[in-house]
Amino acid sequence: MSTVSEDIAQRDRSFRDRVLEEYGGLQGILFLLPTLVLLTGIVFYPMVVNGFLLSFKQFTLNPDAVDPWVGLENYEYWLFGQGQSLFLFSLKMTLLYELVVVPFDLVVALGAALVMNESLPARPFWRGLMLAGYASPAIAAGLVWGTMEQAATYGLVYNTLNIFFDIPASGGITSNTPWAFWGVVIAKVWRDFGFMYVVFLAGVQSIPKELYEIAKVDGAGPVQRFRYITLPHLRTVIVTVVMIRTVFTVGKVAIPWAVTKGGPVNYTTFLGVAIFKSAFLNWSMGQAAALGMVFAVGIIPLILIWVRTETEDY
Repeated sequence: MSTVSEDIAQRDRSFRDRVLEEYGGLQGILFLLPTLVLLTGIVFYPMVVNGFLLSFKQFTLNPDAVDPWVGLENYEYWLFGQGQSLFLFSLKMTLLYELVVVPFDLVVALGAALVMNESLPARPFWRGLMLAGYASPAIAAGLVWGTMEQAATYGLVYNTLNIFFDIPASGGITSNTPWAFWGVVIAKVWRDFGFMYVVFLAGVQSIPKELYEIAKVDGAGPVQRFRYITLPHLRTVIVTVVMIRTVFTVGKVAIPWAVTKGGPVNYTTFLGVAIFKSAFLNWSMGQAAALGMVFAVGIIPLILIWVRTETEDY
């Protein structure tokens, strides 16, 4: 009968064997080592030293000033103190932002991919044009959309939407609620739908054309071909891309900041913008780091879901 120590040793050996099998033995781990060292230097080290430890200090940018250790005071500020109302409101608006932007992004990108897969005059040109937003710097795209959403000479978006909706001219879309939220959403989708579009276009092109021809012979219309052929073949791609877009949208600052600067008041201050304002407007680096840590812990479930989708078959 084996002893407890022998069982533990056997379990340890099994774990080591599983790791070596997963990564292709010792040689595979050695190939991964440079990447792990690089990630440790540029991701994990700053996150621990400049993020986690900073969140327990009253940090300033003055190199001669002493940064006193304040313990959990910065966390208490956001969770139970004066910053609680802003934290809860930012959290609510961030969730709403995600629930609107990601599906909107998905519909626009999938629609563009389906259209660009058809025979069109000058199709390479139109396919390239679909990537114009994604190829432009996010901050520049946000500033341009912020200008177009003003009630001014270049307010193309404002003047178009004002035909259908009664939007106050004072401040335009970006300075009035709830228009400011939708102004950020439109700018964000235009800037970022190119990523989903490229992936969906590749997925659509990989579907055998014979399936569509057979479906046409059987009398299937465009909606039926989309539902029973296109959608099932793109299911894995859609799940993966939606998870990637969800994770990488939640903390983005450039577009919301460039379009509205988090306003009016704090109406479009999503969590990423709240961290940015705390750090670089209020110069409260410790409080910003604490909110960043709370934010990082909050998105861990999203990352785990993403990893799970990458390892599952659909």
